Amino acid sequence: MKMKEKISILISLIIFLLTLSGNNILSPRVFAQNTDSPKTVSRTVLLELFVQEGCHTCPVAEFCLEDLAWEYGTSKFILVQEHLWGDGYDTLETNARYNWYAADDGKRGTPDVFIDGLTKRLQGLFCDCVDGNYECYKDAIDEELTRQSLVELTAMKNPHSNPLPQGEREKREESPQGVEGAKGEDKEGELIEEKVVNIIIEGTVKNISDTPLKDLAVCGMVGKEGDESGLYNYIQDIFPFQDMPSFLPGATFSFKFVPEISLAPESEIDGEEEILHLVIFVQNTETKEILQALYIE
Repeated sequence: MKMKEKISILISLIIFLLTLSGNNILSPRVFAQNTDSPKTVSRTVLLELFVQEGCHTCPVAEFCLEDLAWEYGTSKFILVQEHLWGDGYDTLETNARYNWYAADDGKRGTPDVFIDGLTKRLQGLFCDCVDGNYECYKDAIDEELTRQSLVELTAMKNPHSNPLPQGEREKREESPQGVEGAKGEDKEGELIEEKVVNIIIEGTVKNISDTPLKDLAVCGMVGKEGDESGLYNYIQDIFPFQDMPSFLPGATFSFKFVPEISLAPESEIDGEEEILHLVIFVQNTETKEILQALYIE
C-alpha cells in the first residue's frame, strides 16, 4: 500500500473517532461532582383570619378568603378562622393567640389577617369592593408562596386506644346498666374493658436550610367546619407550643400532640358527621413568623 493511501486511511480513521466522541476526544473529561445542596420545599401558607360575630365588615373578608381556600387547596394555602371576644365561637386559646399577636403594636380590631404569623398583617378591608379585597388577599398569598421553606414538616394521625379513666368507669358501674353498661362482650361472650379511641399526632421537623435556626416551636390547631360563612374552619383547640432546641442544618426534631378535642373517626363519634380540620405549623416565638404549615388529612 502506498504511503499516500496509508495517510488517507489514517486521517479518515481520526475523523471517524472524533465524530463518535462528539469531537472531544482530545479534550479532558469533566465528571459531575457529587455535591449536597440544600433541599428545597415549597411553602404552604397559613392564614389566620380573626373575626367576631356582629362585625359588619368581616363577611367580606370571610367570603374572599374562603373562596381562595377552595381555589388553592390545602397543599398551598390553609385558612383558619379564629373567633374573638365572647361571640359564641371563640375560645380562651383563640383570644390569647390574638392578644399575643396584637401585643407588638397594640392595634386590635376585626377583620384581622395574619399571613404566616407576623410575616404579613392585613387589618380591616382594603376597599368596599369585594373583587378588590379578593385581589389584594390573593396578591399577598402569592407573594408568600414564592418563598422557599427553611424546614421540612411531616406529621400524621395515628389511632390511640386508652382504657376508660377510673373515675369514668366508676360512674358507668353506678349507672342503671351496672357493670354490663360499662363493659362490652367479645365474640366468646367474655366481658372486656371498654376503650376510648382517639387520635394522636406525631411528626418531625427538619432543618433543610444551610444555616442554624433558633427560637422555633411546633404547634397545631383543630378546627370545626360549619355550614355558614365564617365557620369554614373555625378553631376549637390550639396546642401548646413545643419549643425546639437550636436547630443545626440537617437536624431533625420529633414531636407528639394529644388533642383535648376528640379526633376519633366519624364512625366512632356516636354517628355524628362532624368534620374536623387539623393543622400543624412551625413558628418563631420571637419574630412570630410561621416558617411552614401542614394540613393533615
